[in-house]
Amino acid sequence: MISNCFENYQLILLSEGHLRELYNWNMAEENFEQYTCRPLKLQKPYDEYFNEMLYSFDNIKEKNYILVHKDHKGVPLGKIRLFDYNARNHSAEFGYYLPEHNRNKGIGSIMLDLFINISFADSDYKLNKLYATTASNNNPSIKLLENNGFRIDGKLREHYWINGSKYDQCVYSILKSELIK
Repeated sequence: MISNCFENYQLILLSEGHLRELYNWNMAEENFEQYTCRPLKLQKPYDEYFNEMLYSFDNIKEKNYILVHKDHKGVPLGKIRLFDYNARNHSAEFGYYLPEHNRNKGIGSIMLDLFINISFADSDYKLNKLYATTASNNNPSIKLLENNGFRIDGKLREHYWINGSKYDQCVYSILKSELIK
């Protein structure tokens, strides 16, 4: 699935050296309520965020990756996180984020394509299914998922309350058998 333009990018595991940049993304984001249905929390001080993220590095149920351009010395362009790993069902949920200055540039497609390939090839997980959720009004996210082979499994009605409006939560998935060989 990786085309020639993807050769300049790689998905690497998040490390301590990237945490300040990701924290800065969190601090600069003005519209978090549009990207999650989970309760919104005030941003923690950096030292708390740092310690929480360090704990996630050793958690088998999740993996945090960042997308980097090979020529730019590991500067993060976006992040993608595998979580809610279910060994019995060989499935995992994931979420992704691009800071505003990296949106609408094709970076999300590159990151998602690399993530799909890495996740299904990961022998620790032996995944059959990857899934993600997004709000029904998040057209860029819906387009990203659908353009990368994800199919809608269903909707949780009025699951998101964003700025006083109600939106459905769309559940998308892709199966390992659906990948282009």
